[in-house]
Amino acid sequence: MTTPKLSTWFNTAVGDKPRIEVNLVGFTFAPHRHDTYTLALTTTGVQCFNYRGSLRYSLPGEVVVLHPDELHDGLAGTDAPFGYRAINIDPVDVQNILQGHHLPFLPNGVTGKPCLVDIAQRFLTEFQRPLEPLEYQDLIYDFATALQKETTIHHKHTTANYQAIQMAREYIDDSLDNDITLDQLATITGYSKWQITRDFRSLFGTSPYRYLTLRRLEKAKSLMSQGIPIAQVAQDCFFSDQSHFTRQFKKSFGTTPNMWNKLNESPQR
Repeated sequence: MTTPKLSTWFNTAVGDKPRIEVNLVGFTFAPHRHDTYTLALTTTGVQCFNYRGSLRYSLPGEVVVLHPDELHDGLAGTDAPFGYRAINIDPVDVQNILQGHHLPFLPNGVTGKPCLVDIAQRFLTEFQRPLEPLEYQDLIYDFATALQKETTIHHKHTTANYQAIQMAREYIDDSLDNDITLDQLATITGYSKWQITRDFRSLFGTSPYRYLTLRRLEKAKSLMSQGIPIAQVAQDCFFSDQSHFTRQFKKSFGTTPNMWNKLNESPQR
């Protein structure tokens, strides 16, 4: 991977919501997947990424909406730097609004629709203060309903299914340091293990195993930010070894743990 130049940097917004500001020069994210929505507002240059078999471009003022668990990369569309602000939105928060509908999906990943641009700006304009809880909840509602209006999928699961998958998700959240099987989830929820697999993907955009892995990786990023050595982080987050941790980290964030640390320590504006 190309070593970032000094003008490559990450900023993190104030507060507990995962909002970042990024400026990249001579740096490419490897193909990777998140288990969250990514809502990004391009601020400078040309943001370019491969998504669902096509190369997409986002210009300043346009919005990128990536669906959970969709493979993508990230690079400059020209020789000039590109920058964006982004927030990761948990499908769980979206499902609290949709109550069992399939997660809405924006096929081309880029839009200039005024309603989504407005929502992105409200999420991402003020980095020097945290989003208030009620403010965040209002924005999640607006995001979920606006994105749903842009899609044509409105199939709804039964309430019982939704409740079962919620129970499975909560069990995974509480069991990051344990081995988990579909048989366990079926026993806990009283629901078929294969229906759990199908409906988990529909409601939360990824598989139960990928969801577990991403929760462990989010814990790992938190530990890394505290200066804990990567080998210790791998052990503390229940990966078999550092190599396994590094592979999973790169598949999920497009860069290695070492490079992630360097990007977050690099000189900023």
